[in-house]
Amino acid sequence: MIRSVGVISALVAAAVLSAPSAAAGETEYLNRLQDRYEFLTPQQLLAEGHRVCAAEQSGALSPARTTMVMNDLVVSPNAALEIVSAAEWELC
Repeated sequence: MIRSVGVISALVAAAVLSAPSAAAGETEYLNRLQDRYEFLTPQQLLAEGHRVCAAEQSGALSPARTTMVMNDLVVSPNAALEIVSAAEWELC
């Protein structure tokens, strides 16, 4: 029993240590978007990206998340879709 707990603890520790950091994901997210959407601040992009992730975790479908971004940031459907996609790949 004690050995099993040790093995499980080691596996959990390895998973935590090998997980990418949030900062790395945020940097990649901003790198994908900042040059293209210079009229949006990094803070706006990050806040909206995290909103996209929250909406995804709540079960909202991609079209609803895209509409949310369009309304929140007043951007085109293509820009909103790109922001949603970047958030899904880099932040969520």
